[in-house]
Amino acid sequence: MTENTPSTHTPEPRQVPDWIPAFPVLAPDSADLPPHHDHCLGCGPANPHGHQLRARRDAHGVHAHHRFDSRHVGAPAIAHGGAVATVLDELFGLLLYTVGEPAVTRHLAIDYLAPILLDTPYTLRAHIHARDGRKLHLQATIENDHAHVITTATALFLTVDVNHFLTHNTPPHTDNTP
Repeated sequence: MTENTPSTHTPEPRQVPDWIPAFPVLAPDSADLPPHHDHCLGCGPANPHGHQLRARRDAHGVHAHHRFDSRHVGAPAIAHGGAVATVLDELFGLLLYTVGEPAVTRHLAIDYLAPILLDTPYTLRAHIHARDGRKLHLQATIENDHAHVITTATALFLTVDVNHFLTHNTPPHTDNTP
């Protein structure tokens, strides 16, 4: 039989992760977008397994240049589709800097029109197609050096309050207190 008594444990103050706030105020003339945090899989400069994507703001949204390497191999000499999806999701995440609000991926759809080759330069572009309240409808492309579109993507992101990230970083309750 479990006794249901109030907990006398005082919870520790909630620690805010180093990367909050995730959306710094950028100067209007700032083209270079900062990484989300140092160890981000998509853009973190300190993540040796990551893509270290660097994006720039432009008149239409954002763009980046990227080469998939041997860490991202799927079939021989071809990037794994999951690695491509990671980079596109990250590009959309960096596009959020232009919105100025945090948001999360709700849906990501990718059309692989041709293989993404390893050690080959690609240009990635993303823009906001439409906004409906919290819903951000985003579009992206990956082009080869001949400006041929190799991959297209659409995404639905939902804007969230920064507490969304804090809530998921808090350990679950382990006792019976409400």
